[in-house]
Amino acid sequence: MSVAEEASGGRLESKLKSGGFAVTVEIVPPKVPSFAPMQTQLNIIKKLSEVIDAVNVTDNASANVRLSSLAVCKHLLDEGLEPVLQTACRDRNRIAMQGDLLSALAFGVRNFFCVTGDYITLGDHPMAKPVYDVDSIQLLQIFHGIRTNGTMASGVELKATTKSDLMKPHFLLGAAANPFADPVEVRVSRMGKKQRAGAQFIQTQCIFDLDRMREFMRLAVNAGLTTDLHVLGGIMPVKSARPLEFMRDNVPGMRIPEAVIQRMKNAQDPEAEGVAIAVETIHALREMPGISGVHLMTVNWHTAIEKVLEGAGFTDKGTG
Repeated sequence: MSVAEEASGGRLESKLKSGGFAVTVEIVPPKVPSFAPMQTQLNIIKKLSEVIDAVNVTDNASANVRLSSLAVCKHLLDEGLEPVLQTACRDRNRIAMQGDLLSALAFGVRNFFCVTGDYITLGDHPMAKPVYDVDSIQLLQIFHGIRTNGTMASGVELKATTKSDLMKPHFLLGAAANPFADPVEVRVSRMGKKQRAGAQFIQTQCIFDLDRMREFMRLAVNAGLTTDLHVLGGIMPVKSARPLEFMRDNVPGMRIPEAVIQRMKNAQDPEAEGVAIAVETIHALREMPGISGVHLMTVNWHTAIEKVLEGAGFTDKGTG
């Protein structure tokens, strides 16, 4: 048997299956051919490695050219961290994406995250041709088939040679969900489709509207989706009201209550207020049925990682 086939699940899978409250953090790879721009964030993550279960590496986020998720995942493994390889259907066909999966497994990656991908016109190459050979649900089905049946999308068996044993590599599959787009019932239904396609964990859009999040989770729990599907609530601390207003006005499917925006505008220390809102959101998610953890997205505000996790009680310094 191969190393990929024999390997057990990673730390994130163990945490979720044991019923623990998982913590993942997002890394957006740099736009230059160097890992150095990530080092400050990596140092913070390594410092908090007892708290952070895995690191999700975006794949040309917002349709901007960056270091590949695969390259950064390999670097994270070398740094002693557990990566989550993100794959966007926008840029590659099913042949290339399956090749990336096999390559990542060979390196030792055990977590994969499938997204359809932001549209090409949002990024730095609007003249590029989008691929979208498959969408995120279809990609989940393809990856799920590889691990359960040992067959690729074409039906070709995963064997080194015709006489070799069939390989069924073990790995964790995740996908995204947006509880804030309307109608909410459709968003729950789409999450259910992703579960049936093979998703085992979900990362949500960043949460500012807790009432809507509670409604989404109530429907998901009532539908029985959270029995085997682990939902990680998206947390994005902000430094001011400006990014909230930008997301409200320009990002489809975002719900940011005016009270949250005014709270940031009225704050004497907006950065501290942004951390406080993130901490309060985590506390609320801990009490929400069906939530299995949080996914922290700090963009370039790397010091917020420790501030938020400490404030939420995940570290020794935290008050809980």
